[in-house]
Amino acid sequence: MRTSVKVKICGLTRRCDVECAVAAGADYVGFVLVPSSKRFVPPERRRELIADLPASVRSVAVVADPTEQEVSEIRKLFDIIQFHGHEPPSVADGTHSWKALPASTAPERFFEYRVEHFVVDSDCGGSGRCCDWHRAALAAERYEILLAGGLSPENVADAIRQVKPWGVDVSGGVELSPGIKSREKIQHFIEEAKS
Repeated sequence: MRTSVKVKICGLTRRCDVECAVAAGADYVGFVLVPSSKRFVPPERRRELIADLPASVRSVAVVADPTEQEVSEIRKLFDIIQFHGHEPPSVADGTHSWKALPASTAPERFFEYRVEHFVVDSDCGGSGRCCDWHRAALAAERYEILLAGGLSPENVADAIRQVKPWGVDVSGGVELSPGIKSREKIQHFIEEAKS
């Protein structure tokens, strides 16, 4: 029997949306620490957003090309760092580290990283476009991946059937506007992903 797919609700900016994701059964809650993002969470709001999470839910910091000092500081606050930039394997390394790569990435590129999980995304991460599910499925045969890119309550069950990922990662597909989530969409997405 297949283990239930893990679900990450990403791009959270409001405490009420974090609580909604937790109540709906999310396994991971993600926060974007990239200043250029429409979903950027400034340093002064981060502790409030992740306070008192249940032990079953882990916090994920999404970063792009951080310095070693920034990585050290982020690790003090968040459970996992998801590297979304051009980080070399020496930076995006080890347990509690995830590396986001486009589905079009050459298979040998994955070999370079020693991370807990890969997030397989579209070529334009954060664009809301679906990635190549066929290429993602090939990656899922070798690694425990989180499938990202263009997922929504309407297509996540089909994506899981085709790709067989370890987990799924959604942001825009459960939003009313960038950073503002829909309670109904979050609930529907998680129900579809875990059914």
